[in-house]
Amino acid sequence: MVHTFQWLGNLSDSDVRRVRLLVMAFLLVLVAAWPALKATAQAQESGLNDSGEPQYVDGVYQGDEIDVELIAESQNVVPGETLWTAIRLDPTEGWHTYSKWPGDSGDATFIHSWDLPDGAQAGDIHWPIPTWLPFPGSDLVTFSYKGEVLLMVPVEVPADFAGDEFAMTAHVEWQVCDLICLIEDAEISLAVPVTQGELRPDPQWADRFAATRDTLPTDEHTIEGLFAMAGDRVSFSFNSNNQAFADAEEVWFFPEQRRVLDPGPLRDVSIMPGVVQITHEQPRRVLTDLEQVDGLLAVQHADGQVTGYSITAEVATPEGLAAIAAVASEQAGPGNLVGGERSLLTIIVFAMLGGLILNLMPCVFPVLSLKVLNLTAKGGASSAQKKMHGLAYTAGIVVTFMALASVLLVLRAGGEAVGWAFQLQSPWFVALLVFLFFVMGLSLSGVYEFGTRLMGVGDSLTTSKGYKSSFFTGVLATVVASPCTAPFMGAALGFALAQSWLVAMIVFAFLGLGMALPFLALAFSPALMKHMPKPGPWMVTFKEFMAFPMYAAALWLLWVLGVQVGVNGMVAVASAALLLALALWLMQKGSHASDGWRRANTVVGLVLIVVALSVLRMPLLEPRMGNPDSGVDMSGNDYEADFEPFASARVEELRNIGTPVLVNMTAAWCITCLANEQTTLSTQRVQQAMRDSGITYMKGDWTNQDPEISRVLDEFDRPSVPLYILYPGDPSAEPMILPQLLTPTIVLDAFASL
Repeated sequence: MVHTFQWLGNLSDSDVRRVRLLVMAFLLVLVAAWPALKATAQAQESGLNDSGEPQYVDGVYQGDEIDVELIAESQNVVPGETLWTAIRLDPTEGWHTYSKWPGDSGDATFIHSWDLPDGAQAGDIHWPIPTWLPFPGSDLVTFSYKGEVLLMVPVEVPADFAGDEFAMTAHVEWQVCDLICLIEDAEISLAVPVTQGELRPDPQWADRFAATRDTLPTDEHTIEGLFAMAGDRVSFSFNSNNQAFADAEEVWFFPEQRRVLDPGPLRDVSIMPGVVQITHEQPRRVLTDLEQVDGLLAVQHADGQVTGYSITAEVATPEGLAAIAAVASEQAGPGNLVGGERSLLTIIVFAMLGGLILNLMPCVFPVLSLKVLNLTAKGGASSAQKKMHGLAYTAGIVVTFMALASVLLVLRAGGEAVGWAFQLQSPWFVALLVFLFFVMGLSLSGVYEFGTRLMGVGDSLTTSKGYKSSFFTGVLATVVASPCTAPFMGAALGFALAQSWLVAMIVFAFLGLGMALPFLALAFSPALMKHMPKPGPWMVTFKEFMAFPMYAAALWLLWVLGVQVGVNGMVAVASAALLLALALWLMQKGSHASDGWRRANTVVGLVLIVVALSVLRMPLLEPRMGNPDSGVDMSGNDYEADFEPFASARVEELRNIGTPVLVNMTAAWCITCLANEQTTLSTQRVQQAMRDSGITYMKGDWTNQDPEISRVLDEFDRPSVPLYILYPGDPSAEPMILPQLLTPTIVLDAFASL
């Protein structure tokens, strides 16, 4: 190269001009020849021979990495009969073509036009079930045909067709892909002799047409579909009243529209005999305001055969969810409802026992204290009135349990990883409960009177207002009971949340009935009511004393809020509670003042209430990221954590080296969890036993939402915390689930069984 530049530098001016003319001549020749070179390259890439003509062998178009031809199921044509034809695509091994259901990439084979005899008409392509094909080395998924595929098209032959031969030509365009994609189009032709009588199957193709028909989606089914979008997930639910999924091993949903779901990598599938649920992530530019989604539901059975169903999924509504629930409950049967381990009757008994024991949990006690006042105040009421109050209280509990469960089921159907007591994972809801208990305590202390008595205590027992009071007392009791999980309750709730809406409502209704049972029994039993104390002056003192459980509940919830959002958020809510107290005090004082002062106090009080409630929208109430349990005990003092934060990968790592693991799934708002930690798990006896047995203690904090913990709860059919799992050091051994109420003896016996 150096010598070349030296030679050029030594050329004379005349030599330079000659070289320049030679270069220009070469460029002119190249420009003139470029169209021919380009045509040759395109011919080589698109199945053209050296003369630029398409390459056909016996009517088969031989493209690049694919053979394409037009074939017929019959070896003859009968006027007036439908002739089934097909575009046969046969790509090279490892290559694939695309279906009409769009994946992350690729376009479907397309017929631009048909050239048919006069009066003949071609129908639409009948698309077989595609393959869910992940793209190597990425999260992309295509809906493709691997290997040979027949795209069947019916051709209507006119009854008056009089020719001897029926000639057809289709102009087809396709994509064939491996790691790269090639786009081609060609005209493919077929001529079939015309005869009278019956159609005679072509032995070369008849079996392949029959096999293709078996893979065509069917419209003749009773499967109904729903879809819901929540957060960054989209979830599809399909129900069948003929157990279409009884032997299903895998299912896929192929939407006909783009931007409905992200095929990969997330794809959670739940299969029951009567119901299938499929959850995906939403695409980045998801279609909004969808009222329905058309698509293909593909079901792979135990024998490997795949059945396709053309589906129109509607937007999920409570009525639609109820319909799916009813079908699922009918198809599952009593044995299948609980995996063959418990019947529905057993679960109902568990639910009632759990609800009954729930009355003894400390999170319910403050509201039960109000019912004690109610019962005492109603000592002179008639038997019918007492029964009506008992029924109203029961209705409040049952309706609220069912409403909370319905919201929870809808969220889970939409892909949200939530469980029982999910509302307490929202700091603003916890703050509202702080305000509620604090204001109730102020009322019982006499700072402010709501009417004459709080919650209807002292209302006339002959008015509907009194029954309304009992109803909303039941509502309040249910809301504050949600952080607690009593014995028997966990199994019942875990079963309910894994079932249909209808079955879940039955379980939750009996749970509420169990919780209301003591008060209902008192209301309906005159003998029991005789043991209740008679109304008297002592009620005022008792009412004022009952304010202190309310304050205690408010303090506990304030501590929960501090764990969720930090000290600053906790102080902000406490300050807002102080403003509420000032507002109520001013309004109470104004009620005994002149009209001017009363109006002024009311205005100032309302302003203070608005300012106090505005704290709910402050950024200080945003949940803290990460695990909120950073080593703070119930007194607020720092301590050196003697546990590891929960991580599924860490559990697997420890078990692989032979180390047993005790996992404690807990939350700051779960009183049962805190009680177990104080009385059992944090005791020196249990801690020493863990060290002696070489057990690693891990804690999963569900105070704020944590999808990984939610997945573990679902894995063990638990709707909420607490959950205690003892993993043996042997990875092949099954984990042990400890009871929800612990004692040191129970835990030590479990350690000894390892």
